[in-house]
Amino acid sequence: MYWWVVLGVKKLHHFFKPVIGMARVALGRSRTDREAELMAQLNYSPRPSILLLGDSLVAASQAQSGSPDVTMGAVGRSRIADVHAIVSRTKSNGLWDKVEGVVVGVGINDAELSEGDNLESRAIYFRSMLDALIRTCLDRPLAILTITEPDEKGAQVDRFSRELIKRQNAEIRRVGPRAVVFDMDARFRGSMAKAGRPISSGFLDGVHISELGYGHWKPLLHECIQALRSRQISTRPLGRKRKASF
Repeated sequence: MYWWVVLGVKKLHHFFKPVIGMARVALGRSRTDREAELMAQLNYSPRPSILLLGDSLVAASQAQSGSPDVTMGAVGRSRIADVHAIVSRTKSNGLWDKVEGVVVGVGINDAELSEGDNLESRAIYFRSMLDALIRTCLDRPLAILTITEPDEKGAQVDRFSRELIKRQNAEIRRVGPRAVVFDMDARFRGSMAKAGRPISSGFLDGVHISELGYGHWKPLLHECIQALRSRQISTRPLGRKRKASF
């Protein structure tokens, strides 16, 4: 009887190993430790890089792997105020010259139901933080991902207000003239559909992206990073080659 239990536990561990790995990457150490690590990376970087900021969806993508000009600064459970704070502290620490552009993927944690049911005031707050973030990054190319909306079902789905997420995505799409808006939600769903995969297979728990889902989500994030690289060229001083912005 005992060996059946051991075998069952081993099988479960093997099945959930990718999930456990992504969770460790996304949540990992404390916010303070991860931010200190980010500042150290920027400080010792030999050249400016594109900074990836956001929540666990960005962190678990590991989109910086293989790209020496990309630095991961995303931290699990982050909200838009946390992202703005990291940008501000990067500046106050004298490391802004090490940042060539910023990609932000955040918003789902700002839509937790436990924070209150006045969706209008919460959407207005989100808009004000978007404005603050854009102003703080005014001298650098900035790309903002739309929030990947939760699946219809899943263990984590009921934690969040679907209506508020839709309102927040509407706010993100409105900033188009002032930043690159990358519609991750629409593109992720379109990529899954094109591959003939049900959208539910792209999620672990209805909110976090599965290993299969990252096979679509991560390349799209790379596409956004490349769009920002193009934007960098278009904003360099006159006299250098210029390229149309995204």
